Amino acid sequence: MMADMSELSEAEHLEHRGYQIRLTHAGLEWVAAVALPKQRPTLIMAPDRGAAVAKAHQWVDIQLTSQKKSV
Repeated sequence: MMADMSELSEAEHLEHRGYQIRLTHAGLEWVAAVALPKQRPTLIMAPDRGAAVAKAHQWVDIQLTSQKKSV
């Protein structure tokens, strides 16, 4: 479900370990768009803001861990 333009303008921006997290409230759920600068984001959905932030942080940590293992 795409958020309308008014919801997108009210997005909250966070950062975790170099990744940008943009939170928006879309309908009944929260969406976290997570990406490194200038990269296509991964979308994470959750029922509340806290869960969206926690899932986004967990996703970033997994990405960084997998990058370290591949080096």
